[in-house]
Amino acid sequence: MSKLFAVAAAAALAFTLSTPLAALARAGKPDCDAAAATAKAEIDAACPCDGAAHPEHVRCVTKKLKELSACKPDASGQRVCGSVPRMCIGKIRKVASRSACGKAAETVTCCVARQRDCVGDTKPGDGHQDGTCSGTKRKCDRVADCMVPKCELAATAARCTAVGGTVGKSRDCATACSE
Repeated sequence: MSKLFAVAAAAALAFTLSTPLAALARAGKPDCDAAAATAKAEIDAACPCDGAAHPEHVRCVTKKLKELSACKPDASGQRVCGSVPRMCIGKIRKVASRSACGKAAETVTCCVARQRDCVGDTKPGDGHQDGTCSGTKRKCDRVADCMVPKCELAATAARCTAVGGTVGKSRDCATACSE
């Protein structure tokens, strides 16, 4: 019985100690948007958008991301990692997989407005943008300020405009709907 109590106490202590540490580790999340912007030129050079079929393009991007995130010892023996944090590989790869790269030339990115909530503004409609549109960094004063474009792929430009969207500025959703 005392062994069972000791095991339970040790587990409770480990959980109590690990929870703040885990929260502290999560607080230091890397800025994946900045990492993607930094790596964009190298990825575009290695994996041109119209250079291969879509699956091959995504595989190329994945391979390049692994190169850009690899860790190696430098001349002094210190471990030095690439410009892309490993935690960002999935997010950046998802952008490539949701792009029109390697698809038919008629395929376009389509920016369709989606309504979001204005969160954190205690006095909506007062003319001060004290809130933030949910899921974004966009400032808002009222819900009407939160019509945020969402990127989707459309088979043709005509289909994009038929659903009320506008054709994106690029073939990938990372930059197609940026304002």
